[in-house]
Amino acid sequence: MFSDQLKQQAQPILNGIFEHPFIKGIANGHVPAEALTFYVQQDFQYLSEFIKIYGNAIAKCKDRNLMGFFNDQISFILNSEIHPHHIFCNIAGVSYESQQHATPAPKAYLYESHMHRAGETGSLLNILAAFQPCPWTYSEIADHLVQAGYATKDNPFYEWIMFYASKENDKTMSDTVFEFVDQFAENASKEELEEASQYFLKSCELEWQFWEQAFYQQDWQFKSTLEAAKEDYK
Repeated sequence: MFSDQLKQQAQPILNGIFEHPFIKGIANGHVPAEALTFYVQQDFQYLSEFIKIYGNAIAKCKDRNLMGFFNDQISFILNSEIHPHHIFCNIAGVSYESQQHATPAPKAYLYESHMHRAGETGSLLNILAAFQPCPWTYSEIADHLVQAGYATKDNPFYEWIMFYASKENDKTMSDTVFEFVDQFAENASKEELEEASQYFLKSCELEWQFWEQAFYQQDWQFKSTLEAAKEDYK
């Protein structure tokens, strides 16, 4: 199956995510507050773009089942995925509302642009491949932490881990997406499969980059210049 091939290709990147200091910090219950708040600020902006990409995907759908799936995911982001943000904010000692107005940092900006570029190809296979690493890597991270024994009640990140962890005998969102990917892959050419694979792997890389930018608060080098320029138009 094409989805199995994608998972195998991405394994080195996934292993790199498991070893990232942000993820190791979640495992050990200690992540700097600055890293947590930077993550929430950037993820709030990223997920807002994600909603737009889902909407773009719906416009390209002919299958109502797929339309319904994308619609459900929009609702999930708006109503459910704020919970792990609240967990990070509570641990960092900041309000969630105060973290919602950041400017996307360079790597978040690149990730958002990458996702929109996949949408502009008009290929649902590319769109699915590009956004799948987000839910897939989070599920894999959580399952990895559970299996390694880090999901303990005394870990302040316990609820975060369990939010993304697979539930026994339940199909995950990633399972569903990979099924759709395999359906579209059946009629795809080798060139189309290669293109979809590159979208998938680059998104996996950008997931690693997202953790990296949050942990080290990597922002625009000349952010003050960007912000000062805004005042010229007020």
